[in-house]
Amino acid sequence: MLIEDFYTVGEVISDGHNLNTKVKLNLDHEVYRGHFPNQPIVPGVIQLQIVKEILETSLNVDLIMVYIIQAKYLIPIVPQEYPGLEIKINIKNTDEKSIKVDAFIGIENIVFTKVKLEYKPKMLFS
Repeated sequence: MLIEDFYTVGEVISDGHNLNTKVKLNLDHEVYRGHFPNQPIVPGVIQLQIVKEILETSLNVDLIMVYIIQAKYLIPIVPQEYPGLEIKINIKNTDEKSIKVDAFIGIENIVFTKVKLEYKPKMLFS
């Protein structure tokens, strides 16, 4: 985990092309003191890192994000209002050189973030 103790992941449900899980945020994490004092929100870069870490764990491979094809931050994630999030990752393309995904961060009928990302296995960069 890049940022220690920022979140915990529940069971990841996978059908081979879709990964679904719930994430519980640590409301007392020090990141919120700087982002932003008295009005904390989950930083966009950390949202991307959470998606990457769930994908890496599920596929059992170290990844490097090579492209953010699209990122839409639709609603700020205020951790005190939404301490639990649903992460949905749809694997669109995967081969030994590239993994493309669409990912959604939300809860129930609310979508906070929609992203399209491309990763490459870290071993290709060694």
